[in-house]
Amino acid sequence: MKQIRETEAFLRALTVWEGELAGGKLTRESFLARLRDAPEGFDALRWYRLPPPEGGETGAAPELDGSRLIVSGDDISVSKHVSTDRPFSHTHNFYEMIAVLDGTGWNTLADREDTLSRGQLFLLSPGTMHSFCCSPDAVVLNVLIREPFFRSAFPALLGVRGAPEGLFARPGEGSFLLFDMGDDEESRELLLLLAREALGNRPNRRAAMNGALALLFSVLLDRGTVAAGENASVYGEPLRRILDYLTSSCAEATIEGAAERLHFSTRHVSRILHESCGRSFTELLREARVAAACRLLEETKLPVEEVARAVGFSEGGYFIRVFRREKGVTPAAFRAAAQAKHNI
Repeated sequence: MKQIRETEAFLRALTVWEGELAGGKLTRESFLARLRDAPEGFDALRWYRLPPPEGGETGAAPELDGSRLIVSGDDISVSKHVSTDRPFSHTHNFYEMIAVLDGTGWNTLADREDTLSRGQLFLLSPGTMHSFCCSPDAVVLNVLIREPFFRSAFPALLGVRGAPEGLFARPGEGSFLLFDMGDDEESRELLLLLAREALGNRPNRRAAMNGALALLFSVLLDRGTVAAGENASVYGEPLRRILDYLTSSCAEATIEGAAERLHFSTRHVSRILHESCGRSFTELLREARVAAACRLLEETKLPVEEVARAVGFSEGGYFIRVFRREKGVTPAAFRAAAQAKHNI
């Protein structure tokens, strides 16, 4: 708890320093010196060295590229929105969440402007044209998220492959979600945890950030008020709960277990899946297990046989055949490619 409060205080201090820099009370050299003298574990310099957006007011609106803004091998990037930045219209090829911890922000789409206050989070899908600005006292986090994070760690937002009725049924221009958490302390502390991990260099920061973000979305969907853009459609609650069950319990999941959790018959569970996405429980379970296996292959050194057992396959040879059919490569080849990409 002490570390969370320290993070909150440091984010507020950054906003004050940004204002002093913009108002001429601080030179850039003094500003950078304060960043360098930040408490141990806080490396905010990286937040002020982001690549500048290409394009500009006179040219075509730029598309921000996740390969430049999200570290290779990471699923997410977290930074503080600079309170003095001028708004500029842009799109991006990743999901972006704007989370207001304090103050006020304004997100502008082509046909609407939303005023965001403390406790509100605005999630935009790839391809959505928008601009954002905030009040001088605002503390706002920008969370950039690659699509694979949702596909493998939290499909309740997008659905597993073949189940497109996620909160973003048709991602694209104009798709967004607005969560209102008010003064919910758990969601606020998870956001501050994300910021703290982003400011640090712990060896396991990637796993910590992914876990915190997955838990945050679980809290948002369970307790937050959700407003969806006109191109977004919200899961029927039963379908969302079935997919959550598949993801969180893929190793031991059964259609009987899903039925018991929802207090439905197995026939009704099958009907929900067939009518919602034209898929069977078995197909979705297999895909959820392969997605979980991908994560283990990327993030652990477990032998392939142990990965197979961990995600619910009783026999390694069958797992390899299923994995090859789903991903086009063997588990060993997938791991080697992932390690090469992430420079492991």
